[in-house]
Amino acid sequence: MRSLLLLLLIPSLLSAAAPVVSNVRAAQRAGTKLIDVTYDLSDSDSAAVFVSIQIYSGGTPLPAFSLSGDVGSGVVPGFNKKITWNAGQDWNRQYTTSGSARIIADDLTTTVPNSTLAYVPAGFSAGNYGTHGSGSVFSSGFYMDKTETSVGTWEAVKTWALANGYTFDNLGVGTASNHPVVGVSWYDVAKWCNARSEMEGLAPIYFTDATRTTVYRTGQVILRNTYCNFTAPGYRLPTRAEWSKAAWGGSTSGPYPWPSYYGSGAEILDASKGNYSVSGVKMHQWDTSAVSSSTANYLTTPCGYYNGAQQVNGVPAATPIKDMANGFGLYDMFGNVGEWLWDSYYSEVTATTEYKDDNYKGPDLGLGDSRYYADAFRPSGGSGWDSQNVASPTFAFPKKAFSDADQFGNKYFYYETSPGVWTTSSGFRPSLLGNVGFRTVRGL
Repeated sequence: MRSLLLLLLIPSLLSAAAPVVSNVRAAQRAGTKLIDVTYDLSDSDSAAVFVSIQIYSGGTPLPAFSLSGDVGSGVVPGFNKKITWNAGQDWNRQYTTSGSARIIADDLTTTVPNSTLAYVPAGFSAGNYGTHGSGSVFSSGFYMDKTETSVGTWEAVKTWALANGYTFDNLGVGTASNHPVVGVSWYDVAKWCNARSEMEGLAPIYFTDATRTTVYRTGQVILRNTYCNFTAPGYRLPTRAEWSKAAWGGSTSGPYPWPSYYGSGAEILDASKGNYSVSGVKMHQWDTSAVSSSTANYLTTPCGYYNGAQQVNGVPAATPIKDMANGFGLYDMFGNVGEWLWDSYYSEVTATTEYKDDNYKGPDLGLGDSRYYADAFRPSGGSGWDSQNVASPTFAFPKKAFSDADQFGNKYFYYETSPGVWTTSSGFRPSLLGNVGFRTVRGL
C-alpha cells in the first residue's frame, strides 16, 4: 500500500489583527488514511479565531473537506492544535509525494459596513460543492448579504436606477415585498449591483468593456473578467467559490446547519428548518398558495424566515424554533430560491493555470444564464452538482428537484412527482425559471 505523504509549506497568515500560525507539521496516522496536521496558534488580542486549511498535491488543491479538530470557528490559541483530514473519505486510493498544507487564521474582528451584511472570512470553498472541478479555491474575506435580495430592496434600488440612466429587461416579481425577488435575469442583476453601488456612493464593479470607462447600466453585455474592477468597494455577484465557502458557514460536517454530510435526501433534508421538502408535507403557509394566483407558483418564504420566527405546521405556536443562520450569520443558503453567481460552471477548468490562483474568478466565458447556482445543496452522492426548488406550473409536485448541469447552463431536473417517486426532465435554462433570485457581496 502506498503511503500518502504530506510535506508542509510555510502557512499563509491572513488577518488584520495578525494571529500567528507556526510550527506546522503533518503525519499520516499509522494503518489509516487519516492525516494529522499539527500547528501552534497565537493571538495577543483574541480569545478565539477562525481557522481554515487547504491540502495540496503539488500546486493542485485537493477535495479536503472531511476535517475535524481545531478547524473552523472558535479555535482557542495555544500549542499543538491539531486538524485531522480523512483522506480516505475525500481522496481514497490516491497518493502524492509532493503534498503541502495552507492554514489560514482570522480573528473575525472586521466591522461590517452595515447591518444587512455578514463577514465571510478568508478561506477555501468546499471541494466539489459549487466549485470548478475537484479541489477548492482560496478566497479572501468579503461581506455578503445576510439574506436573499427582497422584492422591497430590489424595488428601492430599481426606482433610483431607472431615474439615473439604467434599464432592465425584467421588472422582477415576488410573493410579497419581504420575499425574495425572482424573475430577474443575470444581466439585470449585474446592472442592479452597479446601481446599488452608485446609489450608496460606492465605485461600481462592472463596465461595458476592458477599458473600464463606461459603467454597465443598459442592455445585455456579456461581461468578461477584464471588464470588472474587482478591487472597487461596490456590490457584485459572488463567485461560485465564494458562494460555496459562504454556504458551508465554516462547517466541516456538511453544508447545512445540522448534521448532514451523509445519508439520503429524506434523511438529511428537514423542511422545518429550510424552504424545501422531499416528502410532500406542507411545512408553512406559502407551500400551498401565495397572496394571489399570479404569485402562487413562487413557493418562497420571507427573506430570513428561518430565523427562529417561522411557524412550522403541526408544531404549537409557542414552541421555540431554532434560528437557522449558518456559522457566518447567513440565511437561506439552503432552500428558498436559487441564486445568480458571477462565474459559469466549466468542467475543464482545472486544466487552466488560473484555477490555482487565489481569488480565482472563474472561467472567462459563459452567457448570463449559465452563471447560476441553486442554493440548496445536493444532499447525497451522484453526478448532480446542484439542486433547485422547482416552481413550474407544469409539475404536479413542484417542490424539490435535484439537477445536473453542463458548461452551457442546461439543466436536467430530477423532480419528485409524489413522495419518493422521482422523474427526470431536461432542456430547462435557469433564465426561464421563475424562482431564481440573488444576493450580493462586497470586498473588504
